[in-house]
Amino acid sequence: MNPIDKITKNLHIQTKFFLYFSLLSFVITSFVLLTVFYFQKQAIFEKAKEKAFELTRILAYSSVNAVLMDDYSLLQLLIDSMSDSPDIRFIAILDTSGAVLAASDPDLRGARYRDELSRKALAEDNFIIENESARGGDDVWNTAVLIYNLNDPVGIARLKYSVHNAYGSLANTIAAIGLFALLLSFFMAYQLAKTFSAPIKQVVNLAEEYGKGNFKAEIEIKRNDEIGQLISSLNLLSHKLQALIEEKVNNENLMMIGEFSSFIMHDIKNPLAGIYLLAEGINYAISDDDPLKEYSNELLLSVKKVQDFTQQTLDIARINKITLQLIDIRNLIQKAIEDVNLKDVKVITHYDPAFTGIHADERMLSMAVRNLLINAAEALRLNGTIIIKTKKIDNEGIIIIEDNGIGINKERLKTIFRPFISDKPGGHGMGLAMVKKAVISHHGKIKAESVLGKGTKFTITLPLNGLF
Repeated sequence: MNPIDKITKNLHIQTKFFLYFSLLSFVITSFVLLTVFYFQKQAIFEKAKEKAFELTRILAYSSVNAVLMDDYSLLQLLIDSMSDSPDIRFIAILDTSGAVLAASDPDLRGARYRDELSRKALAEDNFIIENESARGGDDVWNTAVLIYNLNDPVGIARLKYSVHNAYGSLANTIAAIGLFALLLSFFMAYQLAKTFSAPIKQVVNLAEEYGKGNFKAEIEIKRNDEIGQLISSLNLLSHKLQALIEEKVNNENLMMIGEFSSFIMHDIKNPLAGIYLLAEGINYAISDDDPLKEYSNELLLSVKKVQDFTQQTLDIARINKITLQLIDIRNLIQKAIEDVNLKDVKVITHYDPAFTGIHADERMLSMAVRNLLINAAEALRLNGTIIIKTKKIDNEGIIIIEDNGIGINKERLKTIFRPFISDKPGGHGMGLAMVKKAVISHHGKIKAESVLGKGTKFTITLPLNGLF
């Protein structure tokens, strides 16, 4: 007699069946989940490889014109729009000599990369992707893709993409599903202990299919008792598991694709202009007493709204080369205050006597200050105050615009400079994106600090002598 029989010899058959089935369910569920985790981990690893190459290829394609025009600010904005993803560990655009034109770490600009991956990309005249282990054993795909102008390479796009977060999310999902599956299996074991054990073979076979990664496998339900319920639940579980894994991967892909939406907006501008002209012509052709006039007006208004949104998106890309001239910073700020019309708002200014002039593009810098003042005014409550300060520290000029308004929560603060994200009714999230573009075009920095319910402070730091 084996040890298990010795232990269970005095138990009722129903209890024995429950214990046997519970143990079997635990083993099968663990096996299925471990198998699923292994195969899905491999799938994510290969998917990350494809995504790393695709992102680097898109980066190379999107940066051609900026590299040719030496538009470092546009390159930096392009890199910044991709750097928010926790899976992207490093992004850089190099020239063919290995010099860094722009990078996710701005301090690397001007550094020279002579690593083997970049040399291989240039030597083989092709994209190169290699797997490497980062700190902590993190799997990273290191990618290099040549940037071409016609058939001539003009630079190299570099990107390091990690699969650590995807692995962690998969493990958490598998653990949650495993706990649910185990609890479900114990409950079913008690129910199935009341009937015959023969149908269990069908369930085991189904679990083996899951272990092979065949989540589409099903058993036809021909009964309504506990066995039928168990089969139905396992079929549903396989569908949920497949749907959850696919949804996770697809959501990550959609998030990354969304980062590039702003770079294709110009493709709809010209067709949209044609639609607007046609709608306007139709509107003029319809008499005011015609019942179709109302629909024509609505059509014209809707097209105009889409056109305005497209124009705001393109305004960000149009901030390219800047014209430097000596600007009186006090006059610029005072004029911005007048333009925004802050007559009903208490404005306090503190100007540093040592900071009077700066070499900058007046139009762009004025636009940035006006947008920050508009945001501050909109955030104010009754009897609110806006404080504007200037400082000079070494060879840098600092502009601080602070309000005591409603503030911004921590999660929103992380994405405050990203376009197309806004918590204002009808807002498109363009204003602060344009502010950041203007600041980095001057090789400056902008920082946002906020406490919910107490106010927000924006700090702009600019080189006093322009870009050099």
